[in-house]
Amino acid sequence: MSILKNNILVKDVMLQVGNFPIVRPSNLIIETIEEMNKFGIGIACVVNEEMILKAVFCDGDIRRTIISNQKSISEFFIDDVLDHSVLTFKSVKEDTTLFDAIKLMGTIKVWDLPIVDSNSVIKGLLHLHPAILYLLESSLKNKLS
Repeated sequence: MSILKNNILVKDVMLQVGNFPIVRPSNLIIETIEEMNKFGIGIACVVNEEMILKAVFCDGDIRRTIISNQKSISEFFIDDVLDHSVLTFKSVKEDTTLFDAIKLMGTIKVWDLPIVDSNSVIKGLLHLHPAILYLLESSLKNKLS
């Protein structure tokens, strides 16, 4: 496991831009949910024109807002996504070890972690399922070697 702990980087496993939901702050909630459904991932990264990550919006935000919001569902669906997004989120860099990223995901109890560069430009998304699958496959390969 020490080989896996130190050698696999987030960039080796992350979903590339274009393979997960990315929306603009002015996208409607309904448009954002459609993007999330399109990719089958429970998070959307909210970026500006320069692809700088400004917020994240996830399934949990939808549930919390529906319960606490006094609007009808149809009114909620036409709100801007930024109005209901999380502005204080965790992210990591591409050169973070997969071990450290998964450890962080467990600590903050999330399934997805945005990957950004030093300027906060979105580079990818670490989704827990492919990360675990990658670790399992790497472990199996090491045992067979």
